[in-house]
Amino acid sequence: MTEKKRTAFTEAMQVFEETADFVGLNHRVRLELSEPNYEHIFYVTVNLKDRLVPVSDAEAARHKDLAETRIPATLEELADGQLVLPDNALTRGDITVRDGFVKLNGKAFRIEPGGPKTFKAYRVQFNDVRGPYKGGLRFHQNASLDLFKALAAEMTWKTAIADVPFGGGKGGIKIDPRLYSKTEIEAISLRYMYKLKSLIGPNIDIPAPDVGTNSEIMGTLFRQYSDGERERHLTRGIVTGKDVRIGGSLGRTQATGQGVAYTIEEWFKDQGRSLKGATFTLQGFGNVGSWAARILCGMGARLLAVNDADGTVFNPDGIDVNALWDHVYHNKSNIKRSVAGFAGAQAIAANDLFDIEADIFVPAALGGTINESVAERLKVKLIAEGANGPTTPEGDQVLARRGIDVIPDIIANAGGVTVSYYEWLQNKRMEQWSEAEVLQRLERAIKGNYRIIQDIAKNTTRKSDLHDSRNWVVGKPCHTRVAAMCLALKRIEAHYLLEGFSQ
Repeated sequence: MTEKKRTAFTEAMQVFEETADFVGLNHRVRLELSEPNYEHIFYVTVNLKDRLVPVSDAEAARHKDLAETRIPATLEELADGQLVLPDNALTRGDITVRDGFVKLNGKAFRIEPGGPKTFKAYRVQFNDVRGPYKGGLRFHQNASLDLFKALAAEMTWKTAIADVPFGGGKGGIKIDPRLYSKTEIEAISLRYMYKLKSLIGPNIDIPAPDVGTNSEIMGTLFRQYSDGERERHLTRGIVTGKDVRIGGSLGRTQATGQGVAYTIEEWFKDQGRSLKGATFTLQGFGNVGSWAARILCGMGARLLAVNDADGTVFNPDGIDVNALWDHVYHNKSNIKRSVAGFAGAQAIAANDLFDIEADIFVPAALGGTINESVAERLKVKLIAEGANGPTTPEGDQVLARRGIDVIPDIIANAGGVTVSYYEWLQNKRMEQWSEAEVLQRLERAIKGNYRIIQDIAKNTTRKSDLHDSRNWVVGKPCHTRVAAMCLALKRIEAHYLLEGFSQ
C-alpha cells in the first residue's frame, strides 16, 4: 500500500488513528471521522488604498532636494513601515511629487497606487453529528486548506471534550493582517462573509475569532450576515467572540487563557502542590498567552520568559505581566504589538527560550513548536498546550520518554469554545449572564472534563462533585493525549450508534 504523504492534516490525525485502534472505534464511524464533510475554497477581492512605501537610503539620497509634502490627515502605519493613505489624501494639502516619490517628515517614500487584489479564502466543515459546525476564522499568511482541515478536526474533538452541542469547523483567509489597514481588513472581512453566507448560519456553522482576528472583526461579520434580514436580532449568534455590547459574553475574551490556567491548577492539585511560587515560560503573547500569563500570575505563579514572532524577553526574577501587557497593547509606538523592547526584562535569542528551567511551559502561538529537538531541550515538568497542535508526534514521544507531563490542547484551550457556546446560548435566549456566572460554569466544565481525562489515562474510575468517569474509562491506562481523544471519540461515537446513519 502506498504510504500517505505527510501533511499537517495527516500528522494531526495520527492521534485519532492511534486512539481509534485503542478504543476499538466502530469502523463506519471511523470512516465518517477520517475526512471533513465539506471543504470550501473561494476567493475574495477588495480595493486596496494607495500607500507610501519607505525607500532605501541610496534611493532617498536621490530625492533629498524634494520639497516637503504636508498631508492634513493621520496616516496609518503598517508593520512593514508602509503608510496607508486615506481616500483623496493626495488631492489635499501641500503635495510635491517627483517621479512617483514624496518626502514626508524628512523621509522619502515611493507612492504605490492601490487597486483591486484577490485573497484566497477557506471554510472547512469537518463534522456536525453533535451540533452545528463551530470553529474560528484565521487571518494568516501561512493559511492553507490542509491546515484548516487539521484545525477543523481538532475543533470536532474539542467540542466533544468540552461536551458542548457543536461539531467542528475552521476557516479564514491567506493574508498577513498586519500589512493592511483597519479599513482594508474591514472590507476584506465583509467580502469574506458575503461569499460565505450561503454556507453558514446560527444553527449550521458558527465562526469565532482565531489568529489574526478579534471581536471587532466578529462584529463586522455579524453586520454583513444580518444586513437586510427582517429579524436580524435572531441571527446574532452567527458568530461568537463579539464585543459584549453587541451580544458577546462576559468572560469570553479571557476564556481560552482561563481554561489553560484551570487545567494547570488541577495538575498542581494532583501533585499535592500549590501554584504559588511556580515558574513558567510562555510562547506567544496574543489573546491566549497574555490572558493565561495574567491569570497564572494572579494565582501566584511567576513568569520568567516570553517569546513572540518579533522578540523574546527574559527576567530570572520574574516579569511584571501587567507592565508587559501595557507595553504590548497600550504603547502606541509598539506598532507590531511585540514583547520586543520591554524594559522590564532582557532580550534573549528566540531559541534560548527552550533552555530556561521552569515548572511549566505554555506554548500559545502557532502549531508544530515542540518538535523532537525542542522536546529534548525543554527543562520543565509540565507543558500546557494553549496553542492548537504545538507538539509534533515525534516531540510527544520524546516528552513521554523524559517524563514531562502534557495537558493536551483539546482540553487545555477548550475554554474559548466553551464560553462561545455560552455566548451562543445567551444570544438564543436574548440574555446576558454575569461574568461570575460564566466563569463558574467554565470552571466546572474544564475541571470536570480534565478529571475524566486523567481518570481515563490512569484507568481509574471516580465520581466527584465535578465529574463522573465511570462510563468513559476504557479498561487500560494510556497517554494523556490518547485519553483526551478517547473521551472525544466515545462521545461522538454515541451519536452515530444511538441515532443511526441517515440514508
